[in-house]
Amino acid sequence: MKFIHLSDTHLGFSDYYKIDPQTGINQREQDFYRAWFHIIDKILEIKPDFVIHAGDLFHTSRPTNRAIAVALEGIQKISDAGIILVTISGNHSTPKIRATGSIFESIALLPNVFASFQGKYDKFKIGNCEIHCIPHCSLTEDLERAFNSIHFSKNMRYHILVTHGAWAGNKSFSMGEFNEQFIPDPETKMNLSLDYIALGHYHKHIKIKPHIIYSGSTERTSFNEADNPTGFMIVDLETGDRKYHTTPSRPMVRLDPLDCSELNTSQIYTELEHLSTPDLKDALVSVQLLNVRHETLIKLENREIDDIFPEVFYLNKIITQFARDDQKISGSIQLGALPLEFEKYIEKIDHSELDKDQLRSLGLTYLTREL
Repeated sequence: MKFIHLSDTHLGFSDYYKIDPQTGINQREQDFYRAWFHIIDKILEIKPDFVIHAGDLFHTSRPTNRAIAVALEGIQKISDAGIILVTISGNHSTPKIRATGSIFESIALLPNVFASFQGKYDKFKIGNCEIHCIPHCSLTEDLERAFNSIHFSKNMRYHILVTHGAWAGNKSFSMGEFNEQFIPDPETKMNLSLDYIALGHYHKHIKIKPHIIYSGSTERTSFNEADNPTGFMIVDLETGDRKYHTTPSRPMVRLDPLDCSELNTSQIYTELEHLSTPDLKDALVSVQLLNVRHETLIKLENREIDDIFPEVFYLNKIITQFARDDQKISGSIQLGALPLEFEKYIEKIDHSELDKDQLRSLGLTYLTREL
């Protein structure tokens, strides 16, 4: 039996306020839809016996009508091809209040679809394979109860576990989200022997063990994922083959940090020009300026830097350290922050009667005061 394991499609995700000229949709939202349909086409081409989606089909528990329509269109294509889909809800797509309805109630009504979304253990049988599902559980007690409920039926050759969360072990697979759940190793804790554990939630493709695998996300949601590939797993239970298949997505690049401790404004612009290359076209790009002196920082212009990278999709500009009055201050600021823009404005004022130092000090006191 052959199946495809994917996860974290996050349909409905949007960012950066850029509109796709062809569809009128937010371009990042469109990127996630494009990745989804690419994988649907691959599923129809590969023709597996079934597909496993290990959580976070949607980016929110209340997806928009458009995100729902896109999801249903893809699922319908799988169903019409006679391919079974097994899907669970992840932390993003699980309502925070139990009484709130779930979109998975509707998805579960489609032919050839098995959905687990009620914060409890479910299992489904496909041929001689039994699939054990543990969706996102809002409470730790529910998660423990779900794992303790796992049981194997007789005369089933293969057993697969599908769950969503941060695998508990020596290495952290946390996404840093407040409502994520931590997954115990059921083979160790409960003395189970599973043929495959399909994990969702962690956005990087990782093999914890040869048969315990995060497929990773199909698109990237933050610059923390810049180095991650995107794709899905193809698994053959009979031969034991487990192959990762990469899929196209919008490039996301974190440029090497630039040490600006000895550079003036003009020199920083020159160094950035060296970093701006044709392969960054249409990419999400993050540039990090280190050790920028304060007198240089207030002269840097957002527009000047943007003009150096004219063809990138989005340029994220961050200063992680800067020096002021010979005292290095650690921290992180976004170029264009209000206190910085205020200081730039004060520098440009041409009025001999103004005490710029006093005005700057007073203004910064108010702008940086905690409310």
